[in-house]
Amino acid sequence: MSELTEVAQPYAKAAFDYAKDAGSLEDWQQMFAIIELVMQQPKTQLLMSELDEESSEQPLLDLILSASGEWLDKYFENFLKVMAENQRLIALSDVIDQFRQLKADYEQVMTVTVWASEPLDEAQKAQLIEALQRKHGKAVTLEQQLDPSLVGGVVIKAGETVYDGSIQANIERLATNLHV
Repeated sequence: MSELTEVAQPYAKAAFDYAKDAGSLEDWQQMFAIIELVMQQPKTQLLMSELDEESSEQPLLDLILSASGEWLDKYFENFLKVMAENQRLIALSDVIDQFRQLKADYEQVMTVTVWASEPLDEAQKAQLIEALQRKHGKAVTLEQQLDPSLVGGVVIKAGETVYDGSIQANIERLATNLHV
């Protein structure tokens, strides 16, 4: 576990607990999504790269708050201010990831990413969702990514598990079995 992941845990948990108790999990998820967009901007990336243990995170906080405008409520702003006071904004990306995971676990929802060379049709999606729901015991949200390099088959990432049903993986397994 990386240092930033460890630093992020109590903040993600506190944000999740507050949002859950306030009945505003969706609102907080949306505010985190806005922050994530701000964090991807070149000026924000530059400020983050210049941070060290001695420097203040106030300029980064000011940038995040001004770029986010009216989209953040006062509780979320206070959350960010506490992170900045404790020199923890550097771990904000990890906080966002962990908050999303906590929310998904709480709601018994799993986001599954499927890479395929061609788009799956509706019947294939439904069959895949049904199988994954049975296997993992959670509702499944399916995200599809096109990857022409696969040629055929699919690669599925469900939580920490990766199912590689690509033609390339099958050929490699066959070659390994033939060399035994």
